[in-house]
Amino acid sequence: MEEYRNPDVVVVGAGAVGTACAFHLAAAGMRVVVLEQDRVAAGSSTCATGAMYSISADFDDVDYLRWGVQGHYSTKEIVPVVEDLSGITTGFQCRPALRLAIDDDEEAQVRADLTWQSEVMNTRWLTPDEVRSIEPRISREVRGAALEPEAIQVPADLLSQAFMRSAERFGATLVSTVATGLEWSGGRVTGVRHRQGTISCDTVVLAMGASAAVASDWFDYQVPVRPLRGERLMLRWPSPPLQVLLSTPRRGHLISRLDGYLSIGSTGGRDFDDRDNWIVDQGAAIAEPHPAPSPEARAELLTQATEVLPTIEFATVGQHITGIRPLSRDARPIIGPVPGCEGVLLATGHTHRGIHLAAVTGELVRDLVVHGRWLRTSCDASLLDPARFLS
Repeated sequence: MEEYRNPDVVVVGAGAVGTACAFHLAAAGMRVVVLEQDRVAAGSSTCATGAMYSISADFDDVDYLRWGVQGHYSTKEIVPVVEDLSGITTGFQCRPALRLAIDDDEEAQVRADLTWQSEVMNTRWLTPDEVRSIEPRISREVRGAALEPEAIQVPADLLSQAFMRSAERFGATLVSTVATGLEWSGGRVTGVRHRQGTISCDTVVLAMGASAAVASDWFDYQVPVRPLRGERLMLRWPSPPLQVLLSTPRRGHLISRLDGYLSIGSTGGRDFDDRDNWIVDQGAAIAEPHPAPSPEARAELLTQATEVLPTIEFATVGQHITGIRPLSRDARPIIGPVPGCEGVLLATGHTHRGIHLAAVTGELVRDLVVHGRWLRTSCDASLLDPARFLS
């Protein structure tokens, strides 16, 4: 117990975002304790695809797209570092990505997004023949695609474990317990209450994922996060692996992982999904992180994936993965100081981009804690500030 009684920072949550924050803070010389009620990557980071393609509609304007691009480079830069420090091979891969259009609606959206995405990224439209020259197994119904020359996929659980173990190399401590509240002196945080007692500290980072709204009872700020259900399938596909990361606005992703699985999905995260149909009613309780798989979702995912790659009809389902993601009110991350609460920061609400933005979130939180401001100039940190919901 003695080794973590007086940390500089307590991070609540050990998913990809929380462990990235812990790593960057510890590497900067801060004494860090991470509180986790289950295990590393037990929630959203267990079920996440870990796909990082920036030409997704999630990055819905130029300013937010810059965060997607920075997330890509921050991840690419830090993965070899944490693999070396931790001894964990994460399954990281860099490949081109195609955002395919299979029908009229998808073509209209992909083309419209390209008109402004090309201001930030090296991306262009490919004709159907160009698409099929890259991947001949794609359906002949394809209308074309946007090309992203380099994208990333990394298993989120392994990345989280590599971040946490690397943070421990810098002196961070992982504590298995449930945070139950905060201690205050005036408007300044002085510690974190948990089931076994209290840990005194100067700074708290709440990286609680889809359960972040629970912290609304700890201060005078309503954390605008709700759990968003998602499901995906891991297929055994008797065909050579894809050499590109595929996605479509309506049909989601199709990605060959280095472990031999083909990942398809995910529900609740595709561009034409009605998010309201996938939101879990959280109320005052912590949402179940892994709801029961839905046979309807399984059938839908297989049907839609086959519309992109017809030979998927010969695949078998190896895993049916379900989980919840932290959906913020505007579907963008909430990163920064809690208004009116000195020493408390939020790092949540990443919706479908928690893995993509984990590394850069850790950098932003480190800068805010250590320097009091975001040091990079390529991205606007005010876009993610929790205070934006007060206006």
